[in-house]
Amino acid sequence: MDDKIPKVLFDGIAKADLQKPDRAALILDFSGVPAADNRTVFCAFVRYFEDLNIKGLKVRLLSSNAISLIFPVTERRAVDQFVTELNSLLMSHRFGKIDSRYFDLDNSANEFAQSCAQYLMRGKQALAEVFREFYQQPPEDIRQLAELVEVERIVGQADMSMHLRRQLIWSLAKNQQPRVFGEEIWVSIAAMDEVTGKNIIQNPWMFSRFTELLDNRVLSHLAVDDAIWEKRLFVNLNPVAVVSSNFEKVVKSLPYQRLEQLTLEMDLVTWQQNSATRNRILASLQKEGIALALDGISVSQLHSLSEEEIAVCQSLKVHVSPLEGADLYDVLSKCSPEVRAKIICSRCETVEHLEAAINAGVRYCQGYGLSAFVSDPAIVERVLGPIATPPEDTEPAVEDNGKE
Repeated sequence: MDDKIPKVLFDGIAKADLQKPDRAALILDFSGVPAADNRTVFCAFVRYFEDLNIKGLKVRLLSSNAISLIFPVTERRAVDQFVTELNSLLMSHRFGKIDSRYFDLDNSANEFAQSCAQYLMRGKQALAEVFREFYQQPPEDIRQLAELVEVERIVGQADMSMHLRRQLIWSLAKNQQPRVFGEEIWVSIAAMDEVTGKNIIQNPWMFSRFTELLDNRVLSHLAVDDAIWEKRLFVNLNPVAVVSSNFEKVVKSLPYQRLEQLTLEMDLVTWQQNSATRNRILASLQKEGIALALDGISVSQLHSLSEEEIAVCQSLKVHVSPLEGADLYDVLSKCSPEVRAKIICSRCETVEHLEAAINAGVRYCQGYGLSAFVSDPAIVERVLGPIATPPEDTEPAVEDNGKE
C-alpha cells in the first residue's frame, strides 16, 4: 500500500464489495472532457451511468471529475460498450474523451483500492455529493447527454451582456414620491434559446440544467460589471449555484459593501424540496451579509408559509396573478404587518394590482405596469394621494424591461 494513503481509507475501500468473487471495476476520469469541469454536466454523466440497465452495477463518486463502476465480470462487455459509445460520440463532436482503467478485482483489488484512495484524498468528492443531491432524473439517452455538453460550451462562450435583462423594484407609499428600491437582473431564456439553436424551453430536463449553467455565468458577471451595482441587486439562483465553488469564488472577489447590496432569490418549491442544503445556504448567506428572498410564491400560498420560512428571508416575492382589486386586497390585508413588510408584489401589470397592494399596506412592487404608472403624475397622485415636494434623492421614473 502507498505510505501516503491513510490505512483507514484504504481498508474502507477494500471492504466495499471488493471481496466478492467474479467482480470487476472501471475508474472513469472525466478530466479530459472540459465541459465536465462544470458540476451540472459532471453530475449528469454520473446519473447517466447510475441509470444504466446493468445488473449489479454500483457507481461511486471519487472526486469532482472521477467515478468508479463496480459490476459482475459477466457484465464487462455491456459496460465497455456504453463507455465506448459515449466516448465515440464525445470525440466525434470534439468534446474530449473519458479516460478509463479496468480492474479484475479477483486479482487487482488492492491496486483498485489504491487508485480510488488517491482520488478520494483530493477531498472534492463531498462537494460533488452535495451537487448530486439535486439530480434525481437522468438524461433520456446518450444523445441528450452529449447535447448538454454542447449547450455548456455555447453558454460558456456567450456574451452575457447581450442577454441580460433588468427590471426595477419600486417603493410605493401613500403621500410619498415613488422611489426605486432595487433592481432584478436575469438572463433572457428566450434569447439564449435562440443562441443555442435548440428547443430548450420545451425540454424540462434540459431547461433545468440550462438555467443552472446560466446561473454560473450570471454569478461571474457580478464580479466584472460595475454598472449593475448602482442599486440594490436581486438575482434569482438555483440552490446548486449557491453551493458551487463559483459562488464562493465570486463572493470572495466582491467587497463587503456590494455583498450588503445583494439579495439572492430562490424558488420556494426548490427551497422546500432541498432541506439538506438549506442550513448550508443560510449559513453562507448570513456569514457574507447577503439577503435572501423566497420567490415563486403565489398570492394564495401566503397564509401557508411556515414561520421558519418567513423568519429566514428578508423578502417574499409574491406573484399577484390571477387576483386583483378587492380579492388581492383581501388576501394581502390579512397578512401580519411583519409579513407585509417583507412582501414584494411581482407581476404587477395593472393599476388595480398596485392600488390593491398599496392600500393593503404592501410597499414594494415590481412588474410590467410600473414604468407606465410612475411616469404618469396624475395616476400616481390618484393612487398615492397628494405628494408634497419630492425628496432630492428620488430616482427618476425610468423605463425598464418587463419580466415574465
